[in-house]
Amino acid sequence: MITVYPLGVTIYLPDKCYNGYTVFSYEVGIQSAKIIDMNGNLVNEISPVRAARAKLLKNGNILIVSGEAWSTWRNEGDVREYDWRGNVVWSYKPPGLAHHDVQRLENGNTLLLYQEKVPQEYLEKVKDLERRKIILSDAVLEVTPKKEIVWEWHGHEHLDLNWYNPLCSIDWMHTNTVQALPENRHYDAGDERFKPGNVLISPRSLDTILLVDRETKEVVWKYRGDYHGGLQGQHEPYMVEKGLPGAGNILVFDNGSSTMPLKSLKHTGESYVLEIDPPRERIIWKYENGEKFFSKFRSSVQRLPNGNTLICEADGCRIFEVTMEGEIVWEYTIPYAHRIGRAYRVPYDQCPQTEALGKPKEKPVLPPPEVQTKTRFPTHL
Repeated sequence: MITVYPLGVTIYLPDKCYNGYTVFSYEVGIQSAKIIDMNGNLVNEISPVRAARAKLLKNGNILIVSGEAWSTWRNEGDVREYDWRGNVVWSYKPPGLAHHDVQRLENGNTLLLYQEKVPQEYLEKVKDLERRKIILSDAVLEVTPKKEIVWEWHGHEHLDLNWYNPLCSIDWMHTNTVQALPENRHYDAGDERFKPGNVLISPRSLDTILLVDRETKEVVWKYRGDYHGGLQGQHEPYMVEKGLPGAGNILVFDNGSSTMPLKSLKHTGESYVLEIDPPRERIIWKYENGEKFFSKFRSSVQRLPNGNTLICEADGCRIFEVTMEGEIVWEYTIPYAHRIGRAYRVPYDQCPQTEALGKPKEKPVLPPPEVQTKTRFPTHL
């Protein structure tokens, strides 16, 4: 492939980075999950596999979810765990389409999303007669290694079906992220809403983040925000773990691509990474770069141990690491024909297999002088 655009690692400043391996997968084009080092060298690859999400576990296995919800009720998605050599060692097929996200819990269980049709008795509560024909909802399951369901939550049982986006009414929730809350300072201070184990989800079609109480199964916290009109098609909200800078805050990739009617849009065509103090619902840090930073779909964000933030601008086909001041200190780009899903960074000793490789060489990559590595809008709030 001939291109005038630089591909691979285009910026790398080792002294300013959290150095480790980057894990990502493809949703369009190449069907694989990859692990690369800081210079873009391939460390391992599982192929062929269409992975909406891939996670490198501490035992060296790679956990993936294969499905993607595209306003359909096709039952094609599942969760699979591969060993380092690409052999399937565990899999689970839920009652509907497994899609978007999966989390391996500390107790060895697996938390996942799947899509289901809203039962007829719930459809009768819908005021819009046209919508009563079919609505797709999402469910969350926790399953044991023996595939026993030990907890479940169904969106249509706890949310008002008449709260919907008029331009994606069939694909009512389109939940793209799920996380069991880690230990956090809010619960330690007495805020029961943020009890560890409560489930954070991201229904993209509702432009809202929801927190579900594990015991009552009711929504105990929600965030829409008001920055430039509020969240629009967000991805990857998650609470930062204890021990990391910003612990207890929630990071989210605000895509700026809501499917709400155009008259209601405030920042379509511009994406933001927001860091939120959840009890106060206050933004305390953000990354933006106007129209130069935009991913209509997918994408992810991760707080790194050195305080930097790893951002996957999926539709822009790049993964990059920024400091709190907004300086880009690592960037990796791929051809547009092979769109990535989400990405995250792990330490060199993440698992026995990576630890056995030893620390790779870290060669700086400097951009051309005319390339600006700082955004125009790094912001501390």
